[in-house]
Amino acid sequence: MEKYIVLTNKDTFKTILQNDGFGPVETYDFYFFENLKASYTIAKVLDENSKIQLIEEFEGKEYINNIGVKFFEKFETIEEAREELHEIVRASGNSEDSINSKLVKSELPV
Repeated sequence: MEKYIVLTNKDTFKTILQNDGFGPVETYDFYFFENLKASYTIAKVLDENSKIQLIEEFEGKEYINNIGVKFFEKFETIEEAREELHEIVRASGNSEDSINSKLVKSELPV
C-alpha cells in the first residue's frame, strides 16, 4: 500500500528533500499578499524506517533534527495528501478563495 506525507519549507524551517526514504511527487507554493510564505511538498514514502532531516534557524543558530517518517501523518492516496494541504492553508486563517492568498503548484526543487 502506498503512503504519502506532506513536508513544509519556510524561511526559517527547511526540510531536506533529498532522501532515499521518500520521493517528492508535487510541490506547492503558498502566497499571501504576493509574498511566498511556505512551500509544501507531497512525497511518496519509500522506506517507513527512514528519517527526515529538518533544519531550523532561530536567533542566529541552526538546529538539525532527524525525525522518523513514522512520526509524520501519512495518507493512503495522493488525493488525501492534497486535501490535507488545503486544510493546512485553511487552518492558517488564509482561505485559498481569498484574493490575498493563493496556493500554486510549482516545479519540484532540485
